[in-house]
Amino acid sequence: MIRAALDGQPSLELRKHVPLHRLRAAGAFFTGSRMAQRAIATAFPTMPRDVAVLDPACGVGDLLVAFVGRLTCSNDLASTLSHWGMRITAFDLQPEFVRAAKLRLALAAVRRHNQVSGFRFQEFDAFFPGVREGSSFENGASYKGVSHILINPPFTAVEAPENCRWAEGKVNSAALFMEECAMNSDPGTRIIAILPDVLRSGSRYEKWRRLFSERVAVDKIDILGRFDRQTDVDVFLTVGRVRVKLNREPSAAWSLKVGEGGARVRDKFDVSVGAVVPFRLSNRGRWHPFIQARDLPSWQAVRDILQHRRFEGTTFRPPFVVVRRTSRPEDKNRAVATIVQSKRRIAVENHLLVLRPKDKTVRTCKQLLKLLRKPRTNELLNRRIRCRHLTVAALADLAWSDE
Repeated sequence: MIRAALDGQPSLELRKHVPLHRLRAAGAFFTGSRMAQRAIATAFPTMPRDVAVLDPACGVGDLLVAFVGRLTCSNDLASTLSHWGMRITAFDLQPEFVRAAKLRLALAAVRRHNQVSGFRFQEFDAFFPGVREGSSFENGASYKGVSHILINPPFTAVEAPENCRWAEGKVNSAALFMEECAMNSDPGTRIIAILPDVLRSGSRYEKWRRLFSERVAVDKIDILGRFDRQTDVDVFLTVGRVRVKLNREPSAAWSLKVGEGGARVRDKFDVSVGAVVPFRLSNRGRWHPFIQARDLPSWQAVRDILQHRRFEGTTFRPPFVVVRRTSRPEDKNRAVATIVQSKRRIAVENHLLVLRPKDKTVRTCKQLLKLLRKPRTNELLNRRIRCRHLTVAALADLAWSDE
């Protein structure tokens, strides 16, 4: 029973009793023991003697359970609970999660002691007093005096605060949590975080990455893959250290390399996003042939375009290649392409990436299709970006081959 409680049971029970849409709205998806243990093993090859951790969004304590699994025990259970409790601070908004986290930490201690028959939990709230209900956004002082921050924050979409320097409108809440970590922590604090891949590779978070890297030196990034079977989000592990002073030099740590040296797709093609947002069309402007992702054959050339739309914005002169933006790491091909040939300028839906050959030849377009169908291209794109939409930069940075 203890083994089950410490290895996935809270997540299974929560999903059994709470509808998926409510879990998504609350960001209530737990780390899972394997992913938590991998994060802790990466962060702590050896355990510092004076370690003290903060988890600003602890959930039911998966990261903390993995962390105490690496701590030493005292002679008896009560002393171990006291010793571990002094090393942990954690917050969560849900009181049920806080209580579950405390219980699981206590069970982790029980599992490490052979003789516990005479022990009784008295004044339960006194155990792990640093694990409490509340918001880390309202407890900035809690970041001070800890050696490590362990965090797998919610991935929910929230409104950016008025003072947000890097975005407006809806943003991923994980980015806001990480900004709090960077702004409030002491220099030298280690940050170990499991984050959605959009923060690593999404073009919308480029400025966030730059500002975060000014305050935190990112030492390591590991791609972890899909968060779990029920959560359609790929995640990565990042390990960094809060800087003593700001460093505004650009950081290359976020983007894993997609080829060494040589020419890139950007050297052969101008890459952009289609300009037509269908639901925003005003029915003004000249008539143009119009293409959208759902109508295009894969890996072929199209010449006769039947649909036409009035459009005042940017159009493109063929020949060019379009690539579907919606893409998943498990897809047979990450970048599914079509060559567009016509004598007229084309209006292109915004769910397509447009690659215009600089030499204006169909031959170069065919070379690109051959490149995109290679298994190696899948591998490179999956290293570069694992969120559900390909970006201009991800395609433009691919190594080019004339073969």
